[in-house]
Amino acid sequence: MKDKTSPEGNPKDEDSGGCRAFRKLTDWQIDQYRMAVDENKWYMGERLQRHVDWEEAEKDFLVNGYYGCAPKWRKQFCAVRCSHFISCDLGKGFCS
Repeated sequence: MKDKTSPEGNPKDEDSGGCRAFRKLTDWQIDQYRMAVDENKWYMGERLQRHVDWEEAEKDFLVNGYYGCAPKWRKQFCAVRCSHFISCDLGKGFCS
């Protein structure tokens, strides 16, 4: 009998209807998050006329801006970056 689990012990994505590019998606979202916090750090420093450390910028980003980014990033990844999009009902659902 074939093993239907991934190396992480989770059901294989294609069998469960989940994201077939989940690892790429999460890595890409982490990069987007870090860039967004870095950008927020720069803008905060300009606005406050002082050095802003990463932790302060991250806290501000989480309080004031993060929640609108997640759906935008998911839509952008699925529609533009994912090689499975053409045959992915899950991705198309995020983009409609």
